[in-house]
Amino acid sequence: MKKVLQIFGVLFILLFQLTSCLDDDNRKPIVYFYDEPVVVSATGGHPLVRSESYLFYVPGLADNTSLKEGDLLWTSFIVDWDGETSTDLPSYTKQYTVGNFRYQTVDSAKVIIPETNEAFNSYLSDDYSASIELSVLYKYTIDSLWFFGFKHQNQSNQLRHTYELILNPEIENSNNNYPTLYIRSKQINANETSGNAHSHDGNIFAFDVADFLKYYKENHAEMLASDGQIGFNLKYKTGVNEDGNDTYREFMSNPISWNFNVKRP
Repeated sequence: MKKVLQIFGVLFILLFQLTSCLDDDNRKPIVYFYDEPVVVSATGGHPLVRSESYLFYVPGLADNTSLKEGDLLWTSFIVDWDGETSTDLPSYTKQYTVGNFRYQTVDSAKVIIPETNEAFNSYLSDDYSASIELSVLYKYTIDSLWFFGFKHQNQSNQLRHTYELILNPEIENSNNNYPTLYIRSKQINANETSGNAHSHDGNIFAFDVADFLKYYKENHAEMLASDGQIGFNLKYKTGVNEDGNDTYREFMSNPISWNFNVKRP
């Protein structure tokens, strides 16, 4: 019985010490961000980047001369939520100071909107012929940017690739009757080993789909939800079959929903 009382006494002391720490220290937590896409908002003496939700001040970029406003980055960093300061930028009320900022630049391209089915088929026969083993769409909302991860076979993730996103102007015979977008890849700079921005999901690439939203409003207004939610399908090229025809794999989450009306703080 004495031993039980001793153990209880130790637990009580530890609980009291922990409670005292919480009472004495009201600091907000320090958070580690990784695989976080951001856009460069300002360079120079007070460099800023913005994610889908926050504005960050990055002192470590103060001497950087290679980045410019509008660049896309794939990042990891640490944020001390107590390190907030006010800002005069209209879209934000706070900015947060970050440390241990690490980044890779992300390449991007605009979505392709062919006017006819013939033009669409011509894109499917261009030199974007590399096979994609796996594709992932990240559910981030930064302006009209979609961020993807791509894995390739034969360790070609170590090489640089570029990608294209092409809309089929005709609704395909399917159960959901939503527009379908095709993703194709091309290897570039075969001797360059630095590769694309990279994560555990593979090469990182971004598409600006502002033109797709415009097309959607003009041609499929009846499917545009009042809250800005749209539906679409994604397919990516996985190879060529025995007949020499390209093969495509659908995203398992088709049809995908996306809300373009999400506003950052």
